[in-house]
Amino acid sequence: MPHTTTDRADVRDMLVVHEAFRQCYSRLPALVREVAPGDVKRAEVVADHAKLIEDFLHLHHKGEDDLLWPKLLERAGDRLGAAVAMLESQHEEIATLLSESSGRLAVWRVQPSKESGEELADSLDRLGALLTEHLGIEEKDVLPLVPEYVTAKEWHELGDHAINALPKSKLPIVFGMLASLADPDVVKLMLSTAPLVPRMIMPVVGPKAYVRHARRVYGPVQAAA
Repeated sequence: MPHTTTDRADVRDMLVVHEAFRQCYSRLPALVREVAPGDVKRAEVVADHAKLIEDFLHLHHKGEDDLLWPKLLERAGDRLGAAVAMLESQHEEIATLLSESSGRLAVWRVQPSKESGEELADSLDRLGALLTEHLGIEEKDVLPLVPEYVTAKEWHELGDHAINALPKSKLPIVFGMLASLADPDVVKLMLSTAPLVPRMIMPVVGPKAYVRHARRVYGPVQAAA
């Protein structure tokens, strides 16, 4: 049965995460193709960025598989069962493409040739296309109904799953990336369950860390785009 309390999930933070994935995967193929053959130093910068987004996406989907889909199937299988089944199937397809692109990324990182770069960019193009389709279905058919069946506490456990599993050194970059796309009230929402010290300092250190990261990855002009 749907929850009747006011303590319901606020899904706006996930919309921000989705937009971050869309933007990153729309830009990654071109970043790879722009690296000159043999430029290992630049390839490492792009590869580090790609690996961070890859890891974040994997953790995001694992959290949904473990913590969200089972709840929705148990509580709203009649309304959401078909949509969840499609999203679960797409998670498997995305995982396959992630494995392919990860393998090609490892090769290209140390040997950024024109051939290895094109193979990697092709994988990222296909991954981005499927991911865009997947996120659209989730946002249209599932997320609007989530607050009826998932509490705020359960929702924050889902978000914390991915954040807590990332390397602590990367958290400011990821938070800064998300904050750059979020309204101030959504930023507060993202930090609402964090311990006091991170809640106080992350709005300061996160954006600065992401600006430095984006300048390395995109250049000073493109980082602001």
